[in-house]
Formats: sequence, C-alpha cells, structure tokens
Amino acid sequence: MTDIDIDSGTQTETDTERELGTATIVYETPAEDVERVTVDNEHIAYFQNHWLFAYGTDEDGNDVIRRVPHERVHYVERSVEELESTFESGVEKAKGKLEELTD
Repeated sequence: MTDIDIDSGTQTETDTERELGTATIVYETPAEDVERVTVDNEHIAYFQNHWLFAYGTDEDGNDVIRRVPHERVHYVERSVEELESTFESGVEKAKGKLEELTD
C-alpha cells in the first residue's frame, strides 16, 4: 500500500493525526494497487457516487482534484470532531454551486 501525504507531496508511513482534522481515503487504483491518501477534512467530499479530494497541485499552482468511484474505495476515515462542521460547510458549498449552475 502506498501512503501519500498531500501537504508535503511525499510518501509517508504516518498515521492519521485526528487532532488536525484530517481524512484518510484508501482506494484501489486502475493498476489495482491500493493507495492511502491523507488530506485535511475540508479537501475531501462525496459527490455523484465519487469521492473527490485534493491530490496536489499542477505546474501553475492550481489544485488537482482526484475523483474515485465509490466502488473502488475500501474505506474513508475522518476525525469525528471535524465531521459535523465539514458536512455543514460541504452542503453549503454544494448548494452554492448548484445555485450558480441553475442561474
């Protein structure tokens, strides 16, 4: 299994640091490897049967978002303390995007 720390862009062997409000997603890649990625709670969401999460930045400094179909995900761990506020902010962001699209 490959562990990736998105903040540093390096592979790590560290466990999820719950006090920082992180989420860890473990999923199968197209090459059938298992990858484990840890991101801040605010950088992961579930939308349209896919898990979406920040996966680094491109050459211009823009965030790169990875979409993983739910059937490839083994599990997602999130800190409980941050979960409620994360869902609330995620729902508000989604409502805002939907309103933008329908206007």
